[in-house]
Amino acid sequence: MALFNHIALRVSDLSRSKQFYVRYLGLAPQFEHPISGPQFETVTGIRGFDATFAVLSDEKNEVTIELVELSPPLDESPSSFNHIAFQVEDVDELYARLVHDGVKTISAPLTLVHGNEKIDGKRFFYFLDPDGNVIEAFNPKDDLYSSH
Repeated sequence: MALFNHIALRVSDLSRSKQFYVRYLGLAPQFEHPISGPQFETVTGIRGFDATFAVLSDEKNEVTIELVELSPPLDESPSSFNHIAFQVEDVDELYARLVHDGVKTISAPLTLVHGNEKIDGKRFFYFLDPDGNVIEAFNPKDDLYSSH
């Protein structure tokens, strides 16, 4: 059985992105490390780049992300379809903070009514990090996505 371990996001400014995830999602930096050379090139298939990555996680270490800055930067932008999701205590409060600070949001929070008890009542919205990575924020909901 596979268990979720982490998600990695390519970012253009590691310091700015770390501050973003700490400020808005309460993640804590765990460590930061530069990596380059033949092993990096072999495992990633990316040639001619150095990388610095920072690992951040929540206080229970249930959510872990790697923020990766490449040097020199790649030209293509992050995917607009992929996203990472975070359960937050109050999506409306987070949304208000993001809007106040000028962070790009895709929509205001909404509550799902979709005819499926597993997802009905989920209150959520999407917003963008400084590099255009899509983030979903949602309120706690019992048995969300569970098989029970």
